[in-house]
Amino acid sequence: MTRSVSVITLIVTASASTSAVADLYTDAAGDIFDAGLGNLDILGAEVTNDDTNLYVTVQVAADVTAVNWGKYLLFLDTGDGGAVSGSAGNDPYNNPWNRRVTATEGIDAFLGSWIDGGGGSLAYNWNGGGWNDEGNLGVEIAAGGDLGAVGWTISLDLLGLAVGDTFAFDIATTGGNDNDPGIDFLSTDVVQAGWGENSSSPMAASYTVVPAPGVLGLLGLAGLAARRRRH
Repeated sequence: MTRSVSVITLIVTASASTSAVADLYTDAAGDIFDAGLGNLDILGAEVTNDDTNLYVTVQVAADVTAVNWGKYLLFLDTGDGGAVSGSAGNDPYNNPWNRRVTATEGIDAFLGSWIDGGGGSLAYNWNGGGWNDEGNLGVEIAAGGDLGAVGWTISLDLLGLAVGDTFAFDIATTGGNDNDPGIDFLSTDVVQAGWGENSSSPMAASYTVVPAPGVLGLLGLAGLAARRRRH
């Protein structure tokens, strides 16, 4: 992965006036099997938190609303076990949207988002034997121009997270059908095989929940200074 990218920040900061300074994560441009799928080509992501919520934004290489069939997925491993390949009769992948995504670690929280129809995002937690549907958390969209972004606001309580907790995660793009694979992943530059094939996430990104400071003071800028930059 490259080490710098201009990430759209207005989504995650708009409702997080007391959030911590964000972590920035980058992904290589063009690491997808079809260069025409810019709306699925991840460029980077931004993660931060305040006292109650986690804020995550992913940036892609095209307007996400121009071809609004793209889907955007967030996988989290918070260390509480989780669904692994072959469990719940869902071999070789186990996630609530039945996408062809395997992971090196158990996944215990999942968000699946869509852009069409005004957009939305369903959240799920793993209960040890299946997925609990936590309802629609909504999704925030930055569109227009050459880039696009999708953002989520997620309750720390829903994820079972508190200050000092570290979790592994990955973000994937995919199509709108059951059995579609991940087309691009934030945490790897490996080009996935494409439609009709399996895909794999190394879950190589991580984030630590930190105490939220006072008002950030950088709202409205094109980017936030990173507390640290990570793979």
